[in-house]
Amino acid sequence: MTSYDAIPDFGLLYDSVPLYAARKDIAFYVEEATRAPGPVLEVGCGTGRILLPIARSGRTIAGLDSSAQMLARCRERVAAEPALAGGRVTLHHQDMRAFDLGATFALVIAPFRVLQHLTRVEDQLSFFTAVRRHLAPGGRVVFDVFNPNFKALVGADGAEHEDTPEQPLPDGRTLRRTARVKRVRWLDQVSEIELVYYVSGQRYVQAFDIRWYLHAELRHLLARAGFRVRETYGDFVRSPLVDASPEQVVCAEVEGVRTP
Repeated sequence: MTSYDAIPDFGLLYDSVPLYAARKDIAFYVEEATRAPGPVLEVGCGTGRILLPIARSGRTIAGLDSSAQMLARCRERVAAEPALAGGRVTLHHQDMRAFDLGATFALVIAPFRVLQHLTRVEDQLSFFTAVRRHLAPGGRVVFDVFNPNFKALVGADGAEHEDTPEQPLPDGRTLRRTARVKRVRWLDQVSEIELVYYVSGQRYVQAFDIRWYLHAELRHLLARAGFRVRETYGDFVRSPLVDASPEQVVCAEVEGVRTP
C-alpha cells in the first residue's frame, strides 16, 4: 500500500488542496504533449490533474500510478467527460520502477516531482530503464524536481505549518492541512515529510521521503541510464536554470538518438 492509499477518500482530499490546483505546470506539459508526434505516457498521473488537460487537447495518453485510490478518482473524472470516451485515455495500476505496458510512446512525462519519491539509486535507474523500453525511436522523457533551497532545508524546525486553511469539502466535511519536515538526512539527500490532513475532527498523517537532487547529479544519473539532456529550465515558462530557480525541469532523449 502506498502512502496515498492509507487515508480514506484520499483522491478527494488531494484534489481539494489549493496549492496543487494553483501549480503552474499544466500548460508546460500540455505544450510538450502537443509537440510530440505520437501518444503520451504520464508516470504518476494521480487524479488526472495534468492527464485530463492533455487528453482534452486531443492527444492520446496513458496514465500510470501505483496508488489505487488516486487512479479510482482519475477514472471517475475521465468518465465524467464524455468527449474523452473512445480510448483516448487508458489507465494502469503499476509500479513506476518496473512497469510494462507493452507499448511505446513519443513522450514520457513524470510531472510534479514524481522522481523524488525514488530515494534509492537502484530504483531511479530501474525507472529510467523502464522509460527507455517505452520510448519510441526519437522519443523524449520530460520531468521536474525542485531545485534544493538549502536555507529552507537547514531551517526546517520539525513543526507543523498550515498550507491549507480549513475549508468545506464537496461532501459536507471540512479539510485543513499542515505540513512539516520531520528530519533532513543530509548524507542520503532525503527529507522526511509529513502531511497532516484534518478532516472533520479526524487526523490523518501521510508520511513519505523526498529525495532532492543537485543538477550535476541529475545529469550524471541520466547519462548512466543512457540518456542525454536536451533542455533544462528553471520554471515552467522555460526560464534558464539558475541558482535561485524554484524548479529543475529536464527534457532528455536516449543517448545517440537525436530528435528534430
